Amino acid sequence: MCKCKVIAVTNQKGGVGKTTTTENVAIGLSRQGFDVLIVDFDPQGDLTSCLGCSPKALYCSLAFALSVI
Repeated sequence: MCKCKVIAVTNQKGGVGKTTTTENVAIGLSRQGFDVLIVDFDPQGDLTSCLGCSPKALYCSLAFALSVI
C-alpha cells in the first residue's frame, strides 16, 4: 500500500500567493521524484494556465462540474 500525503494550500483572501506556492511546491516535489497530482479548484483556472494548459480549451472544469450539482 502506498503512503500518500495531501498538501492543501488555502486562504480566502486573494493575492496571497496560493497559486505560486502550489505550483512551486508541486514542481519541487516532482523534481525530487515524487508523483504529484494538482487539483485546480479556482474557477479562473490560474494554476492550470501556469502549467501550460488553457482553461478555456478544457471540455469540462472542476468548477463547472461542481456548479451543476
